[in-house]
Amino acid sequence: MRYIPSLLFFGFICFIIVMADTNHKLGLMKIIEGVPFGDKVGHFMLFGFLAGLINVALKFRRLKIRSLDINMAGVLVLCFAIAEEFTQLAFANRTFELADMLSDVLGVWSFVIVSEWVWRKATKTSR
Repeated sequence: MRYIPSLLFFGFICFIIVMADTNHKLGLMKIIEGVPFGDKVGHFMLFGFLAGLINVALKFRRLKIRSLDINMAGVLVLCFAIAEEFTQLAFANRTFELADMLSDVLGVWSFVIVSEWVWRKATKTSR
């Protein structure tokens, strides 16, 4: 049950990606194009919010690799976001941009940190 919000939002992002790849821009996508840095804010918010939802769904699970302690949701979403950015190289109407990837990274990092902070605050006050 806790996976449903993150799966639905993942589906929403996939829908947006397919629409952009096939050059079928929705009304909201056209509006975002007209806003300065709208694309970057979109990357930040979409992938960041997805990371926050998955973080909650996975109960803030960590991945330990030697001395590294990495948030699993962050790794999963960043892998997806980076792969999606590279797939844009296959479409004539899409553009690969490192700035989009940076927006993805910053969004994921921000939302993971905020979701963990909110969770700690909520569980601390409920005790």
